[in-house]
Amino acid sequence: MTFDPQSYVPIRTLSKTIDAACYNRISLALARLGDSLSVEISPLRMVMRVERRFWVARSLVNEIPLIAWVNFRVGGRGLHEPVPCQVRLYHFHASLLMGHAPQLLANNLDERLERYTSRLRGRSPAVTPLMRGEGPSPRRGA
Repeated sequence: MTFDPQSYVPIRTLSKTIDAACYNRISLALARLGDSLSVEISPLRMVMRVERRFWVARSLVNEIPLIAWVNFRVGGRGLHEPVPCQVRLYHFHASLLMGHAPQLLANNLDERLERYTSRLRGRSPAVTPLMRGEGPSPRRGA
């Protein structure tokens, strides 16, 4: 199910920042694993839908939206600087979860990236290495 942040009315909207290391790890996972990811965060009993424009957490029990991180302002910042964003709370207990969810999401995506890269290391290279054979080179005109 797709999520449109404009179609739900939040209980509260906050201006927050995401830690640079956490944001960069999630952004890297999106670049390597796909533009839209679904990640289950079991300790918090939620599933997160992660896209470039927003991250949204839904309850595993009844699929209602709990929290959404939107309006990431990444332009004009260094990689080491926190990323300002807007956090929209859709559930009255969502503020208890919003501090832990991005870090748990990043940790989960780190594990996925590790499995992905280990599978890539096990495959044969896609590019055949160019090795010069025995004898004169055709370029030298010998």
